[in-house]
Amino acid sequence: MRRATAAAALLGLALLAGCGGDDEPDRADAPPAPTVPAEPPAEPAEPEEPAERPRRPSRPRLARTDGEPRVETLASGLEVPWELAFLPDGRALITERPGRVRLLSRGGELQPEPVAEVEVDSTGEAGLLGLAVDPRFEQNGFVYLYRTTGDGNQVARYRLAGERMTEEAVVAEGIDAGSIHDGGRMRFGPDGDLYFSTGEVGIPPLAQDPGSLNGKILTLPPSAYRGDGARPEVFSLGHRNPQGFDWEPGTGRFVESEHGPSGNDEVNVLREGANYGWPEIEGTESGDGFETPVVVFPDSIAPSGATFVKLPGSEWTGDYLIGALVGEQIRRVGFDRDGSVTVNEALFEGEFGRVRSVVEGPDGALYALTNNTDGRGSPREGDDRVLRIVPPAG
Repeated sequence: MRRATAAAALLGLALLAGCGGDDEPDRADAPPAPTVPAEPPAEPAEPEEPAERPRRPSRPRLARTDGEPRVETLASGLEVPWELAFLPDGRALITERPGRVRLLSRGGELQPEPVAEVEVDSTGEAGLLGLAVDPRFEQNGFVYLYRTTGDGNQVARYRLAGERMTEEAVVAEGIDAGSIHDGGRMRFGPDGDLYFSTGEVGIPPLAQDPGSLNGKILTLPPSAYRGDGARPEVFSLGHRNPQGFDWEPGTGRFVESEHGPSGNDEVNVLREGANYGWPEIEGTESGDGFETPVVVFPDSIAPSGATFVKLPGSEWTGDYLIGALVGEQIRRVGFDRDGSVTVNEALFEGEFGRVRSVVEGPDGALYALTNNTDGRGSPREGDDRVLRIVPPAG
């Protein structure tokens, strides 16, 4: 547009000179018309910036309180719930020892119908116990159950589709079963293996028997638990009835808790191939070739399912929390970098009765299962429950 205007101005000057207007000098006296330099070509316009750049979705704020922990009942009316595990979409699965798997919605509502009914022998402490969700669940839908049958304790693989679980394969068997001390906790380790605990089913020498799978922490590799199964490998031995374990964030330290015979409950740091002594030693006793606990409870608390608090921003972050049955509490145990115990205290003692397990949810809250309907507790109205515990900020 600017070049077109300059050309028009030159044309106008030429026309005025030819007309000889009263105010114009004669052509002979007129100065030459000025030369208008050509402008360089206009540069292409830069693309306009969008009004607002798209933002990444913000991470949900973790559940924390400014003061004391806050507890609410999320679901009630369960029958001896034993394990709770979250699915990637925020729903959760819960085992009930008589042989049901229940589904908790993302909003915390317990679905009225089970997603699976599993045939088990639920005599005494036996039945449908541990549950673990495959690390590749979003691709394969696999869920693993630890169950007691007439043929012994087994690990079975199921597939969850929608709101229904169907059995696909037994991936570990040959584990003796009993009405007591069946172990049954399952977790996936940092190495991708499936770890699970077995008890000595009331026959103490099995814990030291290298040919027995009882009284051990066992492992299966992915090729076995996603395939046709295999005989499990023994990670550690000399355990009486281990029901809780997890890996410490930051250090990878493998921590386990188990029931003692009458008191002398233990918290151990596990090492591959190590022997934890039962029944040769217990509690604070020591012996050649045996590991000793890092924590001993002389008066029984009956430790069961446990978890490390891994998500940041909590006063309990980095601590090992243990559901306790006889102790009717959640036990908080903290470690420093070299493994020394720095915290050992009871939380919520006597408030909710027997606590079977505690796990950390994706929202940063802790989820605990009561076990007052297991024949050894005093059921309260609404038992058993799923409790949601919001930890204090720290």
